[in-house]
Amino acid sequence: MLKITNNNSLNAVSLYDGLIRDHNDYETEIALANTAIEKGNWDGAYQYLKAAVEMNPDYAQGYNHLGIYYTRMEKYAEAIDNFKKALQKDFGLTEAHYNLAFLYMERKEYTTALPHLKEVVIANPDDYETYYLMGICCIHSNMEKEAESFFSESHRLKPEYISSAIYLCKLLIKKNDYTKAKNILLYIHMGDPSISEVNFLLGIIYKMQKKYIRAMFYLRETVLKDKNNTDAYNLLGECCIESGMDKQAETFFSMAAKLDSSYIEAFYNLGYLYYKQKKYANAIYALEEFMKTKEASDTINALWSDNTQTNNDTLVLLYNMLGHCYKMEKNLTKARSIWEKSLDIQPQQKDIKDELSRLPQLSRLPKRVSLIID
Repeated sequence: MLKITNNNSLNAVSLYDGLIRDHNDYETEIALANTAIEKGNWDGAYQYLKAAVEMNPDYAQGYNHLGIYYTRMEKYAEAIDNFKKALQKDFGLTEAHYNLAFLYMERKEYTTALPHLKEVVIANPDDYETYYLMGICCIHSNMEKEAESFFSESHRLKPEYISSAIYLCKLLIKKNDYTKAKNILLYIHMGDPSISEVNFLLGIIYKMQKKYIRAMFYLRETVLKDKNNTDAYNLLGECCIESGMDKQAETFFSMAAKLDSSYIEAFYNLGYLYYKQKKYANAIYALEEFMKTKEASDTINALWSDNTQTNNDTLVLLYNMLGHCYKMEKNLTKARSIWEKSLDIQPQQKDIKDELSRLPQLSRLPKRVSLIID
């Protein structure tokens, strides 16, 4: 008897078996990839991730993991492309938003990173670290008002998180809100008095409030922990000046200048201290040392860039004081030369023009006559 077979039925069974096999293979690739990732073996995971997304182009987590793999390999264009693919498949995949934002921040593309970080905190409103990162993006994008809001939220969610508190306090100090900044810093200081930056910011606040002895306490704690903090040494010197401790001020200004030979404020303060003490030769030596360093630095910078940035206001003050020192030392030629340099930077200085006008005119020597007979 002839057995009749239904071909349509056979085709349906074959197709079903293929789907089961493909599904099992897809699940296997994912499982192998995840196992390798858990072991930190991203190179081993790569082939399974590639196979998984080829089998299922909608596998968003696969693209996200591929993005991480390419990031680790420093293939940033491929990483960004895969993170974007992950979000095209699943825009709610918070991991991919965070990873993409992190990459943009590494590339200093802060405004591009910000929207992705916003998606992260929408999904996780208590994520204080991401609010902190949003604040960093705003700082680098000249959005200080928004930065303050994000740092404030991060601080509210976790008051002991130092990074947010520090940035928030810097912004508060910048807008002269010393009381709020001081309260935050003192709270942190109670928990850990050894944090250098907290001591430094407290020193700044107390100095701005003219509480110089209190400021010196925190600034001293700063340099005990951070011996290379030139700003702290310079501020200590300024507090000493205000407290009538000129000898100690000289030590601190000298230390700041020694640590950073381009630190114009420290050299100016040191020079002014000597000038006030009528130690004109000492002032000239200190200020000329800075000038040598600056001229050498400007020459080097000119090789690389047409734009050499200098704090012209402070530099002019330094030139003017140096000119006065030379005048007091009876070196009028040098005083004239220095003041002329100052006027080259800021021509509208009436007081310096008046000083120059009071200097005796340089005598012109008669032209030498040659006695050589051809």
